[in-house]
Amino acid sequence: MKKDNSPPLISVVLPCYNPVDGWCQTLENNIKELNERLPANTIQYIISNDGSTRLDKDKVCLLTASDNVVFLDNVVNEGKGSAIRKGMMRAEGDIIIYTDIDFPFGTSPIVEMVKIFDENPDCWFVYGNRTSEYFKKLPLKRKMISKGLHVLNRIFLSRHITDTQAGIKGLRREILPEVQRTKTNTFVFEIELIRKLIRKKVDIQSVNVFANPSIIFSDFSTKILLKEVVSLSRIFVMSWIWNDML
Repeated sequence: MKKDNSPPLISVVLPCYNPVDGWCQTLENNIKELNERLPANTIQYIISNDGSTRLDKDKVCLLTASDNVVFLDNVVNEGKGSAIRKGMMRAEGDIIIYTDIDFPFGTSPIVEMVKIFDENPDCWFVYGNRTSEYFKKLPLKRKMISKGLHVLNRIFLSRHITDTQAGIKGLRREILPEVQRTKTNTFVFEIELIRKLIRKKVDIQSVNVFANPSIIFSDFSTKILLKEVVSLSRIFVMSWIWNDML
């Protein structure tokens, strides 16, 4: 933990499920780049494996030979939300940021988030906001789902927050308990989290994010879509029940 006016310790949580070939080198490159861009900060990296069935443990051993890299081997695939929560339980940072293990938005949003937290002491949560250029690259099905979620976010969250699904978020350690109180294990857990933060009137800001040119977008299977719909329905039902109780 940070002491006095020393630069904050940063934890980067990296949920991981069956990463593509070359993931280890990609991760090493991004770790090196981020360390160079934030030389004053100590950065902890937490790989939170979510039941991968093809993961070269020898490569994992090479990564964890560094003192600042932690590997959590969660053997059961429970979902991205679960992997992030488990990773955050091991986070030691004053600032905790999560992004996908292939750093799809590069290191720039992380640097920008750290700057926002440094310059805005009242800001407690920062989310990635995907640009129109990003959506142009999405497969049609994913594009339609994202646009639908934008509408739901405006209705159930805030007209100021539309993009909840960019896989990069940052927060101060003080609101870590709110993350741990989320119940959703799938991708849409972030909607549950942001709704909690809005109810608590937490100051939320955003950074624009752009997809790396090398990123290949996968499409969602029908099974995954059904799980997400069930999770999303649960979030909204619980929100209505909560509002009725207030």
